[in-house]
Amino acid sequence: MNVDSESQQKCYYCGADLAPGTRICPICGRKQTRTCYCGAEIPVTAKTCPYCGADWSASRRVRRKSKSKRIDWKQLARFSAVGALSTVLIAIGFNALVAALARCSLDPGESLSDSFAQRFSLALSTVCRAVARLGTYLAEYAAPAATLLGILIIGAGIGAVAYLVREGFWSRWRRRSSSKIKRKRSSSSRDKAD
Repeated sequence: MNVDSESQQKCYYCGADLAPGTRICPICGRKQTRTCYCGAEIPVTAKTCPYCGADWSASRRVRRKSKSKRIDWKQLARFSAVGALSTVLIAIGFNALVAALARCSLDPGESLSDSFAQRFSLALSTVCRAVARLGTYLAEYAAPAATLLGILIIGAGIGAVAYLVREGFWSRWRRRSSSKIKRKRSSSSRDKAD
């Protein structure tokens, strides 16, 4: 093993490289150790004390380490890819539904066309004859590549939002915006009182 990697220490909060045994980060000023109930100095991010076994998993600093404030781009890309893939699968299911609805509109003995535009048009006329003309117009002029690109973008956005919600960025943003609104309300009420 490399001796430097064992002796190298990182700040749990800002990720700065620290010298071995550093108690306070020189960059962000956060304490890197805490005193356990047994009196031993342990890392702030330790979930249990290695000396007495005390449980520190409910500590704020331990939770902060597991929920980093930085976006994990690999996870974001993975969630976006899963969102895009699931949206493509939904589009395939939608295509099968359109084909089934289009078959209902055909006369006996007629075969279903390979063109998605015609199948979509027949499906729309089956569902609602009043909007068949609009459906034909949209189906004829919508390029399949543009449709697929739109589906992929929507799916990637869904995946990105799912990642941000899972990692807690959404709730942090909501807390910040609600605290800003509360501050504005309190300052406007103070101005009215003056």
